[in-house]
Amino acid sequence: MATGIGKSARSSPDYDVLVIGGGPAGLSAALQLGRSLRNVLICDNDEPRNGPAAEAHGYLTRDGISPEEFRRLGHEEVASYGGEFRDVRVTNVEKDGSGFTSMLDGDETITSRKIVLATGISDEFPEIDGFEELWGNGVHHCPYCHGYEVRDQPLGVLVNNQHTIEYAKLIYNLSEDLVVFTDGQETLGEATRSAFTERGIEIENEPIRAFNGSSDSLESISLEDGREIARHAFFYPPPMKQHSKLAEQLGLKVTEIGLIEVGQSEHGVGFTSIDGLFVAGDASNASAPSIPSAVADGNVVGATVNLELSQEAFENS
Repeated sequence: MATGIGKSARSSPDYDVLVIGGGPAGLSAALQLGRSLRNVLICDNDEPRNGPAAEAHGYLTRDGISPEEFRRLGHEEVASYGGEFRDVRVTNVEKDGSGFTSMLDGDETITSRKIVLATGISDEFPEIDGFEELWGNGVHHCPYCHGYEVRDQPLGVLVNNQHTIEYAKLIYNLSEDLVVFTDGQETLGEATRSAFTERGIEIENEPIRAFNGSSDSLESISLEDGREIARHAFFYPPPMKQHSKLAEQLGLKVTEIGLIEVGQSEHGVGFTSIDGLFVAGDASNASAPSIPSAVADGNVVGATVNLELSQEAFENS
């Protein structure tokens, strides 16, 4: 592979496609591209969103697999089709003629015809003692990923905005022993309070002081008034932000909830306002935040990129 600052992406690019991010979406896109005979580089700095979780669920034939094992198997499959991996952060991307020049840590540059941005999102945790330490192992984001394992147990859910009112109903489906915590927020109207209490759901309005437990399980929740509420698991979908600064650096439009706006056409999905730059997975507003959705999105985005490359090669031959 040839590298060097100043090399133009318009002549002999180093790669057909640079995939930035090696999670489920990025690996899925790379697999599709590798099977389409594309020269692909995957850059990833090993900061997966689901890294704290011991198991991942809901993906057919891989239910219960550890995130680490999932990534290992994905690497093996992509590498078998010629995919190249670099454990490095991409710090800058610039449009260069019909392609791109990207800078990696250490000021190395590489060129590519296309880019798939699969950098995912980060969760913004509340500043409550113990929350981050128990994240993924006692405190959870997704009831589909982790709900079955704590079914019929004493559960808690944070309801601090209108969206989480509907979210709480998903948690009630898992256990009749449910406590709704508002953390001192005035979120619940009288009708909602009545609907919850009529179904045996307790409501705690006191601010939360701490989450207590071991490294792999929640035991109780401490309130500011000194009480402790025993709970086996707690659910909350925190606000999100882009994991990488590349979206901002590139001027991509981001929604109010922190996701990159992408488009689709009869030719595929994942399009952005920059020709040749695509987004796949959690970072996109077109993909649900789960492994199956990310894999599906990456698969279709990979096919879309390959279609563009094939059309361009055909027209220029």
